[in-house]
Amino acid sequence: MSVRDTVLRSLSAIGRDDEAAFYANVFQSQDPERFALIVLDPRCLKNPLLEALISDLRILSDLQLTPVLVVGALDDDRTSVKFQSQRLYKELDHVGIKTVKLNTASYGLMADIKNQASRGGMAVLEMTETAAGKVRLPELVEKLRPGKVIFLQPSGGLRRGGRRLPVVKIGERGIEGDIDDMSPGQGRFIDIAGELAMRPENSAGYIIASPLNLLQELFTVKGSGTLMRRAAKVYHMQTYKDMNLKQMRSSIEEAFGKPLAPDFFKQPMSHAFVEHSYRGGAIVTSLAGLPYLSKFWVVQLAQGEGIGRDIWDALTETVPAFFWRSRMGNPFNDWYMKACHGMQVSGEWRVFWRGLDAPEIPGAIIAAAAAPHDFKY
Repeated sequence: MSVRDTVLRSLSAIGRDDEAAFYANVFQSQDPERFALIVLDPRCLKNPLLEALISDLRILSDLQLTPVLVVGALDDDRTSVKFQSQRLYKELDHVGIKTVKLNTASYGLMADIKNQASRGGMAVLEMTETAAGKVRLPELVEKLRPGKVIFLQPSGGLRRGGRRLPVVKIGERGIEGDIDDMSPGQGRFIDIAGELAMRPENSAGYIIASPLNLLQELFTVKGSGTLMRRAAKVYHMQTYKDMNLKQMRSSIEEAFGKPLAPDFFKQPMSHAFVEHSYRGGAIVTSLAGLPYLSKFWVVQLAQGEGIGRDIWDALTETVPAFFWRSRMGNPFNDWYMKACHGMQVSGEWRVFWRGLDAPEIPGAIIAAAAAPHDFKY
């Protein structure tokens, strides 16, 4: 068994085997320096959090994944930053991880980072410039274009009512909803991540997580920390003529893992709600004279980002009454149970509904269970 297979099997402890393999393959298909930018709170460079961090980075190294590690974005003490970056460099070198330590003010920084990553090594970046977190981090994100920017802090996430917030959306008026008492580090995360997330050229996800749960954040849909992002742009259309059907087909087939029937888009449609990058959507048709949610999907790479909720909100605001079906083993069923007004099992299907009048429900159940399949197999 290869090192990669051994590592992926060990990751099954934090999630499903297929999840870990999916994300590992996605990460390895990108430019190596784009995997992740990890911004370290100085408290994470002390044991036991440091030990957990080094252990996780060793696993990533075995998978040939090369995050860029940033020290100093959350600490203005230059002497402390130099000490922390040197300690991290030595710890990584001690466990056999190829490492280079660079200063963010160095000439040719981006080329050095890319060269190190292409050789399978990790770069430790120390920020010792004045107001480094406010000036240098946005530039790093813009130039590296990482898939994720992870702020590692002991708290591991933001909370509301004592519960972890998996997603925090940023609207025009700032963060949506209240957050429990925040530490200075969490406040700094919100300030920096909020600024980055609102920049239209930056499409990364901004996450606060703990070193104890870094792998869960990277290799599972649910993650372990708090993702901060802009509310998704969801377009409402009432004809397929306004859509990129090739992109739409690819998105649906990727989400469901099987090909659509060739004539799927020839069927009449009354509403479609599509995320602007086609990472998810909903299609409403008519069945038994009632609005029928034919498709609701989010591609796997975008699951856990809250896109599904944004699409669902747009759907229910426009179409208050509709019904849909789902296979018994669909992992979305728990979510559907919370979102529906009623559900009944019929054969191989669970039939859900919202807003239907009582006399309409029996016919909806029969129609949903008997509806033809939309996929080739």
